[in-house]
Amino acid sequence: MKLNIINDSGMDLSEDVLNKWIKGIATELQKKKIIDNEKKTLEVSLVFLNENDAKKLNWNYRCKDYPTDILSFSSDDPASMGELVLCPQVISRQAKEHGLTLEDELGYIVLHGVLHLLGYDHEKSKVDEELMMSIQDEVFENLRNPKAGKKGKAADAAPKKSLTVKKAAKSHVKAATKSAKVPTKASEKLTKKVAKSAPKAAPVKAATSAKKTKKK
Repeated sequence: MKLNIINDSGMDLSEDVLNKWIKGIATELQKKKIIDNEKKTLEVSLVFLNENDAKKLNWNYRCKDYPTDILSFSSDDPASMGELVLCPQVISRQAKEHGLTLEDELGYIVLHGVLHLLGYDHEKSKVDEELMMSIQDEVFENLRNPKAGKKGKAADAAPKKSLTVKKAAKSHVKAATKSAKVPTKASEKLTKKVAKSAPKAAPVKAATSAKKTKKK
């Protein structure tokens, strides 16, 4: 997957870290046959907004009066998988709450958003939730602990030392980043002062921190 990064958050972010995560996510999803070579070449836009703009965007699309960590939007552009709008200030606080590094928290949230852009939605049913979370947890752990991921079935037979981390990761997101149709190149509009009232659209649910638990 190719990254198109727009940072209007006022917070310094590492492009190398973001590229590393998106490359790893694409590789792991291809291994699991969730994406093919064609989808692996699609562009994913990451738009970073400050808390004020993220709050306004969340209100415009969800009528929620607080900044959320991520919102996802599908795209009509055949060359694009869609857009993920993130608030790094919120994600940074969540990283501290879960005992994770900012890099890992950011990677987890991006992974969650990508799965939603691919059509996964853990709010549809318990079965859908278990499927999405199992993929999410496995990919996240493989990327955080690549050596453990290479052990394959042998690792499954051993005690899961990262169980507490998995539980923390699983509690990250209870509300889905449900995709919504927005105009192509919406990132350009999203970063142009969302203070301007946008027409009410179908609610777009976000990955909030409301039900998160601390990593033990």
